[in-house]
Amino acid sequence: MAEAIIVIFKHYIDEGSLDACQKYLQELADEYGSGIPWEYIFQKVYIHACLKKQKEIVDWLMLVFTHLDPIQQIGVRQVFSYGRMLLTRR
Repeated sequence: MAEAIIVIFKHYIDEGSLDACQKYLQELADEYGSGIPWEYIFQKVYIHACLKKQKEIVDWLMLVFTHLDPIQQIGVRQVFSYGRMLLTRR
């Protein structure tokens, strides 16, 4: 299930559609709540947004990060330095 969610997010990122990403995240949160491996999904989606140089989506994901619980934040934070490098790489 997580892989299917990631594929959909990647499609929205490829299109550069922040609104679609936000709506999809809200739908997932409403339907599944904490029953989804959010930290895994976050890492994959964040790295993809950085690879595609979607700065607006990356900024939004940083806000999403603040809403994860502290344990999930610990599991996710190691991707930020790699993501920043991908954003600045040509």
